[in-house]
Amino acid sequence: MKKISLFILCFICYVSFSQTSLKPTTVNIFKNGTYYIVKEGNIKTNDGSALIEIPSNPLLGTYWITSVKDLKISDINYKTDTLKTNKRVQSIIDLIGANIGKKLKFTYKPNDKELRDVSGILVSYQKLYGLIKLKQADNKYFFLYVNNIVDVLFEENPEESIKSDSVCRLAQIKFDKTPSSVDLKVYYMQNGMQWLPSYNVKLINDKELQLEMKAIVENYAETVENAELTLTVGSPQFYFGSAFDPISFNDLTNGYSLKTTSSAFRAAQPMQQYYSNAIMTDGSLAESAPVAYDDYNNYDTQGEKTNDLYIYKLGKVSLPNKSKTSFQIFSVKIGYKDVYEVNLNDFVSYYNRGYISIDPDKRYDVYHSFQLLNTTSFPFTTAPVFVLNEQLQPLAQDQIKYTPSGSNCTVQLSKAGDVIIKNKEEEIKKEDGVKRVGKSVYNRVTIKGTVTVENLQDKKINLNIDKNLIASIIEVSDKGKIIKSGRYSNLNPNSSIEWEIQLIGKEKKEITYQYEVLVNASLGSY
Repeated sequence: MKKISLFILCFICYVSFSQTSLKPTTVNIFKNGTYYIVKEGNIKTNDGSALIEIPSNPLLGTYWITSVKDLKISDINYKTDTLKTNKRVQSIIDLIGANIGKKLKFTYKPNDKELRDVSGILVSYQKLYGLIKLKQADNKYFFLYVNNIVDVLFEENPEESIKSDSVCRLAQIKFDKTPSSVDLKVYYMQNGMQWLPSYNVKLINDKELQLEMKAIVENYAETVENAELTLTVGSPQFYFGSAFDPISFNDLTNGYSLKTTSSAFRAAQPMQQYYSNAIMTDGSLAESAPVAYDDYNNYDTQGEKTNDLYIYKLGKVSLPNKSKTSFQIFSVKIGYKDVYEVNLNDFVSYYNRGYISIDPDKRYDVYHSFQLLNTTSFPFTTAPVFVLNEQLQPLAQDQIKYTPSGSNCTVQLSKAGDVIIKNKEEEIKKEDGVKRVGKSVYNRVTIKGTVTVENLQDKKINLNIDKNLIASIIEVSDKGKIIKSGRYSNLNPNSSIEWEIQLIGKEKKEITYQYEVLVNASLGSY
């Protein structure tokens, strides 16, 4: 016997019809809300043609059908038609309507205070009035309103699907032969599935950390059962974007650019709402023995690089329609560097003003960061990251950006109030009229800059300083690295200096630089 409760009856709706038996075998999901799917199966034919349902909105040029080698497809006719479909019951009303003639028992509430049972054969159900007619063992008839039912107990296996009309787009496939059935493969891309990665960082010591990634797969397109799932990292070229294939239209195609999706699935989904697993403590377990959680477990998902993309292979999975499913992708131990970072722009902008205007006592924001070294064989994709210390207490949340294998990325933790950075500049030389462009005369001015750095902490720190200038840098101290971008603003190049400095606890020092800038003689005091 099978008991079905009104309160726990919950089915996932799916639609199928007898002509179609194509099942998903492979699904490849991208981060921009699109997916690629392959379906295969054996289709019965009628007079040398087979009938299959077309996906709702395949993307332009991606829908293809292939048959076995010894059978050629002569032509395919796309049309809208009405078919009898099998629909899984979704309510107690559907269930009763699908089981006329079955023997069962109802538990019902005649009033607010009691429950009663009644058994018999289900004779009829008037859906309009919600009235059930039941023939009991003594050949008497019992009438019951469906709204009073609490439980249904079947004494034989119930029918859990009902037939209904379905209007859909169909492909009628004709072949050069007339087999009774044919093996077909269909593949296409469509909107409605995407995957959203997120990272979790747990510190191990001052040199190593545990980096874990999970993926939330959102499926709002179609049911996938027992298919090979891959998740793609990278930015493939899809020229026509979200334009639909003409086979999904029931009218004349009026140019590719006019038929675009209005779906809510877009390439730029807000990422800040998707976080990593939360670490929670239940106060009721405070006196219990500690549980040995494996917070630093190492594992990875099989993956491979294909051209400029990287794909994670998750094996065979099922993805119900209108659902979200989380998958653990990898957890690895990697090295990191504890750094402090500051970016100093060209605050004087001498080439534009012609004079020095900078507050030498102004403090600039210094950020405490972790520099992660990607020593894995796979890239890090762009995603939010949640950072925990050795005691699994939250430190920060930031974003890991796309990082190829062998490269590094920076995770920002917080502003560092105990590292002080100040910057001042002074003119040390001026040469008048060194260059003329048209009617404009330019002077060359040499400026000396000083960056004062002070570590108020007791520990040694690594400090990275970037100084940007629109000028020609001629001298730097403390092994600073001069970088020339090749771009110019008027006559002056866009340049920068990078310093990597170690400061012991309570240390204060000055680093210097000099640059030359061409400035219009009409600016400032010239």
